[in-house]
Amino acid sequence: MKTRFRVATIAVAVTALAASLAACSSGQSTPAASDSASAAEEVTVKVGILAREEPEIRFLAENLADEGVTLEYQIFDDNIALNRATFDGSLDANYFQNETYLEAQNQSTGQDLESYGPWLQTQAVQFVSSKYDSAKDLPEGAVVGIANDQANRARELQLLADNGLIELAKGVDSPSTLDITSNPKNIQWVEVDPRSRAGAFPDLDAMTAPSITVYLMNDPSINVLYEETPEVYEEYGGVVWVVPSGAGDLSWLDKAIAFMESASYKDWIADYYAGIKKTPADS
Repeated sequence: MKTRFRVATIAVAVTALAASLAACSSGQSTPAASDSASAAEEVTVKVGILAREEPEIRFLAENLADEGVTLEYQIFDDNIALNRATFDGSLDANYFQNETYLEAQNQSTGQDLESYGPWLQTQAVQFVSSKYDSAKDLPEGAVVGIANDQANRARELQLLADNGLIELAKGVDSPSTLDITSNPKNIQWVEVDPRSRAGAFPDLDAMTAPSITVYLMNDPSINVLYEETPEVYEEYGGVVWVVPSGAGDLSWLDKAIAFMESASYKDWIADYYAGIKKTPADS
């Protein structure tokens, strides 16, 4: 990416010089310096997202267009593939994950991706069911769905432990079901790909999921049995921009982040998602 931007800048400079010489020889005036500078600042970038982030990235793209940034996006349904495409340079950046998930993915894949800027929005993890009104009503041997990746699974098990449904071994940073020391209801665990939760839900007695996933399911029969407190989901943080390590000119991303930290963006998020997605000021 760094090379491409350098070549583009050189090309613009050569073109401007040729135009200036031609204008002098013909007696025509040259374009204003500010016009040339504006043309040089225009850039097109491609980012990867999940479908749940499309509304805000579309809104962002509309506003960045006024600043000379053409933001194109590609929707993925696979977290692993999304990070791989960012790592191999098919994408300039991605926007879907938090720092904890990113660190776990870097460790497991050997990829060298890094976050850029602060977290910009987040949501609570919930424990939900359409079959039971309370966690106390879950039967012996209830079938419960949890995430199948290390970072999300640990966070979701912690939610259940914090509410007394299970107990976890102390001192374990990323607990799995193997670290459950007490399971009074003899819950049977089903590890589900985070993108497949909606499809798996009908076969489960209950499941853990981010509140945005539950919101997008649009199922009035769903009961929220537990939900993370603001203190917990603020500690985990939220979605950050991710780029390849050593990425080149990221001035376009500085503009994106500046807008996403603005009051107009935060007001739009609050209105569009009816409070489900939180920004740092209101989380």
